[in-house]
Amino acid sequence: MDKIIKRDGRKVKFDASKITTAIEKSLVAAKVTVNVKNLAKELTEKVVASFSPTAIPTVEQIQDKVETILIENNLVQTAKEFILYRAERTRIRESNTRLMKTLEDLTFKDAKDVDVKRENANIDGNTAMGTM
Repeated sequence: MDKIIKRDGRKVKFDASKITTAIEKSLVAAKVTVNVKNLAKELTEKVVASFSPTAIPTVEQIQDKVETILIENNLVQTAKEFILYRAERTRIRESNTRLMKTLEDLTFKDAKDVDVKRENANIDGNTAMGTM
């Protein structure tokens, strides 16, 4: 594999060390004590080998495969930690997106187009005081 497709659609250079790091963190969180670095590298190799050499998978497809490989190797608690971390990162990503949308609405859009600026009908939402 030479490239992967990021969540925003960009194709970027594939970096297996990111998979290894994620697996290492999951192993540590699951309190696995057996040579974590070597085990993470071994599992990363299995993940990479599961894709065709010419494939350009998405980040999600790679993460799904990591979960599968962890479960197939009887590392269920590690898979659980990986899934929880993945869910938390998704929540944070979505939260940041909503926050940025709200800031954009408050900063750049006209009061007639944004409900947030019309909360108080006695103040002009297009003024600095109205935005506050």
